[in-house]
Amino acid sequence: MKKILLSFLFLSLAVWSAAQVSVTARVDKTNLTLDDELTLTVEVNGASGNMVMPQLPSLPAFNVYSREVLQSSVNGRTTTTFRYIMLPRFVGKATIGAIQFSHNGKTYKTEPISVNVYRNAQGVQNAQPASTTAKPASTGNYDSAAVKRPREKADPSLPPLERDLANQAYARGDENYFLVAAVSDKTPYVNEAVTLAVRFYYNRPFYDAPYQKPTVSNIFMEEIGSSQGTQSIGGVLYRYEEQRYQLTGAAPGKATVGAASVRYMTGSSPLSALDRFFAVAAASKEETARSTPITLNIRPVPAAGKPNTFYGAVGTGYTLSAQADRTEVEAGEAVTLTVTVKGPGNLKPTADIQFPTLDGFKIYTPQSASNTSVSNGQIYSTKTFKTVLVPAASGIYTLPAVKWSYFNPATRSYKTLQTEPVNITVTPSTKTDSGFDFGAAAAAAAGIQTLGKDIAYLKQTLAPQPSVLARLSTWQTLNWIMLTILALSVLFASVGRKSLAHKRAYTAAKNRLKKAFSTEAVADAVSGYLQQKMKISTGSMPLKSILTALTKRGITPATAEAFALLWQRLDAARFAPGAPDTQSAQELAHQALDILKLLEEEAK
Repeated sequence: MKKILLSFLFLSLAVWSAAQVSVTARVDKTNLTLDDELTLTVEVNGASGNMVMPQLPSLPAFNVYSREVLQSSVNGRTTTTFRYIMLPRFVGKATIGAIQFSHNGKTYKTEPISVNVYRNAQGVQNAQPASTTAKPASTGNYDSAAVKRPREKADPSLPPLERDLANQAYARGDENYFLVAAVSDKTPYVNEAVTLAVRFYYNRPFYDAPYQKPTVSNIFMEEIGSSQGTQSIGGVLYRYEEQRYQLTGAAPGKATVGAASVRYMTGSSPLSALDRFFAVAAASKEETARSTPITLNIRPVPAAGKPNTFYGAVGTGYTLSAQADRTEVEAGEAVTLTVTVKGPGNLKPTADIQFPTLDGFKIYTPQSASNTSVSNGQIYSTKTFKTVLVPAASGIYTLPAVKWSYFNPATRSYKTLQTEPVNITVTPSTKTDSGFDFGAAAAAAAGIQTLGKDIAYLKQTLAPQPSVLARLSTWQTLNWIMLTILALSVLFASVGRKSLAHKRAYTAAKNRLKKAFSTEAVADAVSGYLQQKMKISTGSMPLKSILTALTKRGITPATAEAFALLWQRLDAARFAPGAPDTQSAQELAHQALDILKLLEEEAK
C-alpha cells in the first residue's frame, strides 16, 4: 500500500511539474543600425502536445523575414524555441510589445523589450545598394592609390561600444576577412561591469574557423553570449559573428585584454566538390585574423564618504530584501534569516554582509551563495546571505534592518540600501528532556541485566505454496525471449518507416528542383530536403551551424564546402535581389541536385 501511495505521489508531482508553463522573450542586441538585423527569441517551457505559434504584437518598426522553430525535451519537460530574424525599418527607439502564448485555455505574456535603432554610416552616400560581389576575392588590403573611396564613419549617437566596433570595421573595409574588438569603457572602477565585444567580419566563404578567445590580466571575464548581424561597408554587405563578455576589474591599476584570433580556410582544394560543380580552381589557404589588444586603467573607488556597509559593489539598479523562514518559534528553535541582493553585473567578487549582533539570540556564521543570468545581452546577479538565529528566551524581538551600500559610477557617489525590520515572536519551549531513569534500572542482582528488546525475530512457520501466477513469473527466460521478439518487431517497423521517409525526401526535392524556375524555389527545395531528411531547420540557422550539423551526419568536408558555396549564392539572392533570371535559377537547380546526390550517399 505504501508503494502504491508513493508511486501516486511521484506521478502527481511529475504531472504538476510538467503543467508549469512559462514564456520568456529576449533579443540578441539592444543597439543596432539600419544595416543590421535583430534576432528575437521566444522560449516556451513546459507546454506539450499540439501548440499554436506565439502571437507577435504589431511590429511597425521591423520586417520579419525568417522564422525558426526548435524543440527539445529534458526529463519529460519540453522546451520550444521560436526565433525570428527581423530587419529594422526606422531610426529611433522601438518597443517589441508583449508576446502572447495560449495553451490549455490559459494565455501567457512576456515583458516588452526596448531596442534602439541608429542611422548607417555618416557622410557617405552609396552609389549602389549593398552587394556581396562588389570586391574581388582577396584576403589582403587594397592599394589605396588604385581604390579611392570616402571614409565612412558610424553614427555619432551610437553607444560607445557599437560606435567603436563600426568605425574599426569601416577602417578595414578593404579586407574580406578581419577581426575587431572593443570595450564599453577603458577606465572603469574596480568591480564595475564593462562589456567586451569581439566581431569577425567576412564577405567571402570560409570553413574550419576555430576561435580563440582573448586572454586577460587583472580582470574577471564571463561570457555573455553570441550573435550574428550584417553591416554595409563601402557598398558591400558584410556578415559578422560576435562574441560578448563581461569584464570586471580585480584591483586598481593596469589591466589588459589580449588579442582574440580566428584561423579560417579559404578557397578550395584541388579536385574538390567546388571544382566539379562550380569550376573553381583556387587552392585552399589558411589565414589568421587577429584583433588588437586593449589596455584598461582600473580606478579605485573614492575613499571619501565610503560607508562601513560598502562591500565592493559598483553599478546601479540594485535591490535589497530580508526574509525569515518563520516569525513564530519556541525558545531554542532555529530561525533562518535570508538577505538577498539583486542587480546588474557580477556580485561574486563582493564581500559578505556582516550581520549585527542581537541580544537574546545565538547567531551562527552566515553562508553566502551567488548566481548569474543573462538577459538581453547583460549579466544580472543574485547574491544571498543566510544565517541561523536561535532565541534563548521567550519574548517579542525585532531583527534590525540590514544595510548594504554600493558605489554609483554615474553620480560618483555611494548609496545605502536597507531591509525592513523583521519581528519574531518567541514562546516558551514546550519540549521536555526525557532522560534515562537510572533508578528504575537498578540491578536486582549482580551481573548483566536486560533492560529492553528491539529485535523482532522472523516467524519460523513454513510459507504457503506459491500460486500459479507466482510460479509463472519465475519463468524469466521465456519472458525475456517474448520481450526481445516484441522489441525487435517494433525496431524493424520503425526503421522501415524512417528509411521510406528518407527516400521520399530525396525524391520530392528532385522533383521540385526539376520544376524550379527561380532561386527562391531552389532554396525551398534544398531547405525542405534538409528538414525532412536530416531534421535540420534552416529558417534562421547560420551557415556555420548548418555545416556543423552536416558534418555530424557524416558529410565530407569537400561536399560541405560545395554546399556552403551554393547556400551563399542563394543567400546573396535574398540580400541583393535582382530581376528574375530563369537560366541562372536552372543552373543553380542542377548544381543543387548534384549536391543532394552526394548528401544522399554520405549521410548516416
